[in-house]
Amino acid sequence: MPNDSPTPAAESAFALRSALKQNQAQMAQDKLFEKFGQQLFVSGWSTELLQWLLDEICLQFGAQHGLISQQHGGALKILAQRGKSFPVGARIPMLGALGQWLKEPVRFEVHAQYVPSLWTLPTPVEANIHCYQLPIACQQRAVGLLALVTGNPLSQNSLQILYSLCGMLGFALYGQAQASSVIDDSYMQKLTPREREVFALLPSGASNALLAAKLGISPGTVKIHIERILSKLDLNDRTQAAVKAVEAGFKSDGL
Repeated sequence: MPNDSPTPAAESAFALRSALKQNQAQMAQDKLFEKFGQQLFVSGWSTELLQWLLDEICLQFGAQHGLISQQHGGALKILAQRGKSFPVGARIPMLGALGQWLKEPVRFEVHAQYVPSLWTLPTPVEANIHCYQLPIACQQRAVGLLALVTGNPLSQNSLQILYSLCGMLGFALYGQAQASSVIDDSYMQKLTPREREVFALLPSGASNALLAAKLGISPGTVKIHIERILSKLDLNDRTQAAVKAVEAGFKSDGL
């Protein structure tokens, strides 16, 4: 019977090609890190630079979909996107897993859970895709999120490069985030003192009953206050009011 097993020479050639391919990919990824740092040094932060960076990341790491977002006022604002994510400028509330991942002090880790609110992909998600969400932070303070969807798992070395890029992004975006954090809170004058108390507790996500117990009033009264808050601030629902409260400086641990 003929022997179809590869010869030692063929195995050696295959191993050499694989090693060369890995080295080339490593060099390209290292070059990306170097070029991004140079552009930050010369020109500083810009949305064009972020889009270039995301395009290069998706190309080199085999990601069909990706986004770079910036945290502001309890939401993630998309600064760059590729594939089936929401458009640039869209705001995604930091609820559920997103809120936990970016809870300060932010932990230096990658999250593999699929988050439907980040993507316009059809559900259920195909079994052969891999999701990666890496927090962008500066001094453990939440700055944003880098998210990728790939067809193949990323190596630990690739994740380390992405971590380093997120660190650079954190410093690049932190100053810009601080500059844009000055918020006009004159709308607070529209609310009565009791409405302000209810408003301040909305980021906690507590039910009307819990809010009532905290404030010493009835759940029905809490409901009325929330309805008046929505009307006075021209908001559509309780979630928008909670995001607005976070923008005003009220935190989710206020209960």
